[in-house]
Amino acid sequence: MAKNHKRYQRQLDVGSIISLFLLALVAAIVACGFVGIKNAHVERGDVRRTLEKKIKLMEKEVDSIDLRISALCDRRVLASSLRQHESKLIPIMRSEELHGLPAALPQSLALAKGQESKKHH
Repeated sequence: MAKNHKRYQRQLDVGSIISLFLLALVAAIVACGFVGIKNAHVERGDVRRTLEKKIKLMEKEVDSIDLRISALCDRRVLASSLRQHESKLIPIMRSEELHGLPAALPQSLALAKGQESKKHH
């Protein structure tokens, strides 16, 4: 039994312990560097996607404004040609509210519409 007892008492010398510690430290530094680089790439990708979305929205706005401008030009041309030909047609005027429609439905009409929708279900 004495031989086995001495076999398990072998200890690592100081140089081996320091080299194992340095190896673990280098592995930890490499892992942290990898995670940092990966996070930077993900962040750049997020920023890029956000900017691409903003660009698409701006392009849609530009297209919308371009359509408005072309519609206004067409309306101006139409109005001038109506004036030149002394037509009785009135050019389309832009308005924000529709005239002639009631502001609220009468109570009896609202009830009839509610009963009608119940019949369909």
